[in-house]
Amino acid sequence: MYAAACRTVHRDSRLTATRCPYPAPVRLWTRALLIAALTGIALVGAAFPPHGWPATVVVLVPATVVLVLAARRPPDQARPSPAIRRGVLVWSLLAAAGLAWEAYAFVRQPDWSRASHADPTLSTLLDPVLEHGPLRVVGWLVWLWAGWRLISR
Repeated sequence: MYAAACRTVHRDSRLTATRCPYPAPVRLWTRALLIAALTGIALVGAAFPPHGWPATVVVLVPATVVLVLAARRPPDQARPSPAIRRGVLVWSLLAAAGLAWEAYAFVRQPDWSRASHADPTLSTLLDPVLEHGPLRVVGWLVWLWAGWRLISR
């Protein structure tokens, strides 16, 4: 099925291989190891209280690994299509707006070590949902999955 997805039909009905836009299939054991590692990170991260140094370290370790992997990846020489450039622009503007809101709300807090309900950050808004153990693990898994999706595309 992977090979079929990476072939195109030309006008003369011959099947010829082209450069495949999809990543190579990942071995089952590699995927299982990745899922186990991400689940372990989620369990460790959920065990620590939020907004503390241990939780920050658990966030920084996978973020550093992702940054190193992204920096080592060779750049794609293909020129992105206009649709891709528009998508990158829209998502970049949305991310910048979200980061600006977070920074504004964080700076306006009377005490930076405690959450303020007058100027809530995203963490403050999600705290009631993520204060329970199982939901904290799910929150960590969603965060790690989203990060993995971002770097694997």
